Amino acid sequence: MGNGTAAAQALADIRGYASANRIRFTKHARKEMRECGAEPEDVQHALANATACVLSTDGPGRWETTGPDWNGKELTCVVVIDDGVLVITVW
Repeated sequence: MGNGTAAAQALADIRGYASANRIRFTKHARKEMRECGAEPEDVQHALANATACVLSTDGPGRWETTGPDWNGKELTCVVVIDDGVLVITVW
């Protein structure tokens, strides 16, 4: 499976898990969310409506996704897909 195919599958998985509210957050992600004023609902909306997904340079098995929060502000999240979505960081 090429990176494009893997990214397309990861994007579909992330959207599906987010739509089902199967999201967990690391302590680091919660700290980053407070700093940028994002609520869990904003992150869920951004992931459920993500428009981009690429392998992250942040670590193995991590995906960088971008999508709009409830107010249309673009949020980028680094996540791991593991029986849901684990949000590592947000900006």
